[in-house]
Amino acid sequence: MTTDPPASRPRLRHGVRNTFIAGLVVVIPIVLTVKALWWLFTYVDGLARPLVEGIAGRPVPGVGFVTTLVIVFLAGLVFSWGPLQRLLEGVEGLLDAVPLVGTVYGTTKKVLAGFGKPGSESAFKRFVLARLPGRTTPGFLTGAFTLSRPGQPDRQMYMVYVPTNHLYVGDVVVLPVEDVIETSLTVEEGVSLILSAGSAVPPTVTAR
Repeated sequence: MTTDPPASRPRLRHGVRNTFIAGLVVVIPIVLTVKALWWLFTYVDGLARPLVEGIAGRPVPGVGFVTTLVIVFLAGLVFSWGPLQRLLEGVEGLLDAVPLVGTVYGTTKKVLAGFGKPGSESAFKRFVLARLPGRTTPGFLTGAFTLSRPGQPDRQMYMVYVPTNHLYVGDVVVLPVEDVIETSLTVEEGVSLILSAGSAVPPTVTAR
């Protein structure tokens, strides 16, 4: 019977640990998001349905769903400015200090902020096509910088986020400007294209 040499065991444990952590990063944000939305809908529906039935005298289908959408929209409107925004930032600071919870919350927030806040540092600015070795892949432009090298001319570079599984998991690639094709598609249209595995692509995409 053969056994693994002692030197291979740390590598095996390291690989198993990294794979497990990668699985947590993928699964936990999805589970938390779905659970949070389901809890919010159930809670709001339980409050709104009896109230609306008492006023209308009959059940109103979809009242819980509509009320949940209104609450989420108003929360985004109210907490995006003034004292309540500072209060929210303070709560986020406390969450960041909690192990694992802060990491999951921060990662989820950054990804979602990429779609909702075009002016933020973590925003997905534009939907682009990135020329990689042997393929051209869809991605999101996240930043730009100038690469300065001694004895050579400066070069403008782009940072592109390329989803590799779904929107929560991907690679950040650094490419010269000439290897990034900016398109006429919005970020939202790019998200639909990726989530639909390419079936939502429009007949014509214009390069910008």
